[in-house]
Amino acid sequence: MSSKAPTRAFPAETIREHVRTLPRRFREGAANGLTAEWELRIGPQAFAVSIVDHACFVREGPSTAPNAVITTEPATWLAIDEGMLEGSQAFLDRTVTVTGNLDLAVRLQTLFKPYKRARKRSDLDQVDIQADGVNLSCYVMGAGPTVLLIHGLGASKISWLPVLSPLAERYRLLVPDLPGHGESEKIRTDYSPRYFARVLRHFMDAMGVEQAVVAGNSMGGRIAIELALRSPGRVAGLGLVAPAVPGLRWRYLLGFTRVIPTEFGAIPFPLRERWTELVLRRLFGNPSFLNDAALHAASGEFIRIYRDPVARMAFFSSLRHLLTERPEPFFSSLRRIKQPAVVVLGEHDRLVPPRLGVRLAEHLRNADLVVLPGVGHVPQFEATTETLAALVGLADEVFAKKKAK
Repeated sequence: MSSKAPTRAFPAETIREHVRTLPRRFREGAANGLTAEWELRIGPQAFAVSIVDHACFVREGPSTAPNAVITTEPATWLAIDEGMLEGSQAFLDRTVTVTGNLDLAVRLQTLFKPYKRARKRSDLDQVDIQADGVNLSCYVMGAGPTVLLIHGLGASKISWLPVLSPLAERYRLLVPDLPGHGESEKIRTDYSPRYFARVLRHFMDAMGVEQAVVAGNSMGGRIAIELALRSPGRVAGLGLVAPAVPGLRWRYLLGFTRVIPTEFGAIPFPLRERWTELVLRRLFGNPSFLNDAALHAASGEFIRIYRDPVARMAFFSSLRHLLTERPEPFFSSLRRIKQPAVVVLGEHDRLVPPRLGVRLAEHLRNADLVVLPGVGHVPQFEATTETLAALVGLADEVFAKKKAK
C-alpha cells in the first residue's frame, strides 16, 4: 500500500506557517507528561519542536540535542501535517527518513490536531494503559469491532505499521507494546506466554473490550494461542502470522541473543550495530527488502531499547520460554481451541520453519493455512496485501457471524 504525497514545490513561508501553528494545535492530553525534542528537516529548512512542562515550543533552526530527527520534502510534510497522509505510511514509503527514537518519530503526528482539519477516529493515537499493575504503551485507532495485534520477541507495536491504516478503516485496533518491550514498563518477572496472556486479558478489561479477534506475529502468535487457551471467551478468532511455536530452530534464535550481550560495554558499539542489522535482514525472505535508512532506523531502535538491563532480562526470559517449551503437550492442547483461525506462513522463514506452521494449522479445529512464496518471518512487511487479505477475511467472517446471532 502506498500513499505518497505530490512532489510540487512550496514556498518556505508556507512551511514556516504550518510549523509555527504547532503550539496552538498541541494536544496536551495525548502527550501525557512527555518531555522530548524533535528536529524537523523539511527540504532546506530545519525546525526544533520541543515538548516540556505540558507545552509545545517551536524554534527555527536545527536542534542541539534531538531525540529524533525527521527528514522529508515539503509536499510530504504538508500532507502529513494536514492529516492527509500518515507519517508512518510515509516512512514505509521511504519519503520520510528517521534517525534516533523511532517510537517518538511515529508518535509526533499523534500530538497535534491536523492543520485545518478535525481529528477522526481513524487517526492514530498513542496512549498509556495500566494492566495487571504494568504500564503499557499502545496504539489505538479506528472504530467498530476490536482487533488486538500482538508483536513478536524483541519487536514493538511499530512492527504492525504496514497494516494499521487499512485495518483501521474496518475495525477498532488495539496495538500494545508487550511488557518488557518497546515503550511499555519493564519489570523483573517471568516473561512466559501465560504471563503475557494474563496481562493482555487485563488490558482488554481496561479498554472495555469483552471479545476481540487476536492476531500475533512470531512470539505474539504464541501469546495469542495462550490467550485463547486460558480465556477462550475473550478471543473471537486467531490470526497467527509466522507464529513461534514449540520446535523452533534454536540455533538461529540463540544467534539473535548475541546482539544484546548481558554486559553491553563488552563489545564495541559498531560491531553490535552490524550484528543487529545482519539479524534484522534475516527476518526477510529477501534480505535487501529494507533499504539502508530503514535498516539503520530499525537497528538503532532495537539497540536503544535494549540498553536497559531490565529489557534485556525480559528478552532472555521470553526467549527461554520459547526455546524450552515441549512440543507434544502444546500441540495436544490445541484441540481445546474452537475459534476460527488463519495461519500465515512465509515460505522462506529462517526463524520459524514452515513445517511448524503447517502442523499448527493441522492441529487447530478450524484453521485456514496461507503460505506466501519468497516471504520470511514478517509477512506484514514483505507481503502486506496478502497478509491483510488473510486477517480481513478472518475478521469479517467472525464479526459477521457474531452480528447474525
